[in-house]
Amino acid sequence: MKISEVSKATGVAVSTIRFYEKQDLLPEKYIDRDDNTYRNYSSDVIEHLLMIKTVHSVGFSLKEITEIQSSNGDDISIDKKIKLLYSKLAEIEKQKEDLYQSEMILRKMLTNKINLNISHQEIHD
Repeated sequence: MKISEVSKATGVAVSTIRFYEKQDLLPEKYIDRDDNTYRNYSSDVIEHLLMIKTVHSVGFSLKEITEIQSSNGDDISIDKKIKLLYSKLAEIEKQKEDLYQSEMILRKMLTNKINLNISHQEIHD
């Protein structure tokens, strides 16, 4: 497959695919070069790119994704991956709590503003 076909199949921009290659997020096993040095991608690259896209969208950094991939040959790779997933869950829980606190502050501000407007109007009536 040509890079444009991979891009179309995954929704990942051509420039992003090239960037992932430079960052070693796309292993060489997915890429062949023909005589004129054009890249030909195996169909397996689609699943790999979709995995990257998915885990990146839920908050994993490219560095974390690289770490997961590089640990594939380690005996403790599963433990590393589980630890990383738990760590990401903890980050998400913290973000949820921070967002909840922000929401409560905004709601309180809105309530106070409404109360202030009513009190202000009542004074003028």
